[in-house]
Amino acid sequence: MRPADAAPWKATARHSTPAETMLGADAAIVVTEWPELKTVDWSAAGRCMRRRLLFDGRNVLDPHAMASAGFTYMSVGRATVLPNVK
Repeated sequence: MRPADAAPWKATARHSTPAETMLGADAAIVVTEWPELKTVDWSAAGRCMRRRLLFDGRNVLDPHAMASAGFTYMSVGRATVLPNVK
């Protein structure tokens, strides 16, 4: 069997929560506009990461809310927003 014929999701890990998904991650990438992303507790999810860096490829999240959650927030066509330091 050729690799292109293999089931596309066999090697993909699936998780129940954003926090599980980002556990130990150096960065997160948003590639969908799902409305559920707007209700994620990003502060809690960020605490699971090694580094709070997020690239929003769909501009679905509020940059300043992400900075308040401690993220360096990068997106398409907008300025990078650095985390709020308290």
